[in-house]
Order: sequence, then C-alpha cells, then structure tokens
Amino acid sequence: MDEEIKTTVVEEVEKDDAQGTVIIEDQVIYEYVTEEVLKFKEVSRLVGGITESFSKNILGREPAAQGIKVIRDGSNITINIHLIMYYGVNIPQVSYDIQTDVKNAVESFTGLTVDAVNIGVEGIDRKKD
Repeated sequence: MDEEIKTTVVEEVEKDDAQGTVIIEDQVIYEYVTEEVLKFKEVSRLVGGITESFSKNILGREPAAQGIKVIRDGSNITINIHLIMYYGVNIPQVSYDIQTDVKNAVESFTGLTVDAVNIGVEGIDRKKD
C-alpha cells in the first residue's frame, strides 16, 4: 500500500482520558456503518460516488469504504451514505430507520457524537426471484 492511500485510509479520531489516548480510525467507523446498513433487506448495496469510481477505474485502487464518507469536527462526525434500494420499498421510512440505527450504533460503539447521518439513494434495483 503506497503512502498516499495510507494517509486517506488512516484518518482518525483521538480521545484523551486519564489512562491515555484512544484512537478510532475511519476504517472502524466504515465497518460499523456497513454492518448496520446491510442489515436492512430493503438495501441492495452501497455505491460510491464519482471520486470512488475514478479511484477504482483510473487508478486501479479499491476505495476504502464504498458509499460511506465520514466528515469530522473534533469528536463530532457526520456520516454520508450512498446506496441502492430495492424497488417497491418505502424510501423515506427505510432511510429514517437506517439513520437511527447507524447513529445509535456508531455512538454506542465509539463514544463519538454523530451530528447527522445523510442518506443518498442513488438508484433502485429489482429483486431477483
């Protein structure tokens, strides 16, 4: 893994306490978000944006977390999720449920404050019978 990829993948949140420093890397947050989102049977898959497509197609690199972006403000974070849902689902309700579950899981497991979970529904897939 070259140096450029390491710096983009290993962004981290640092928390100090009486016993020392706890560092939570972006990859940890990506894993929790991915697990929570893919629990929903209404979600087909996560999808990347143009930057991730460029990274994969032109540079030949896999993005660190397809369809998930974490924006930091100290120990507060905003999570952007881009996904494809299945045809016929109630998009607003499923999106709300995903937002709630992701926020609760990330806050519970990391101790960070999630200011917002933004959902971008990028398309619809038909279920294969």
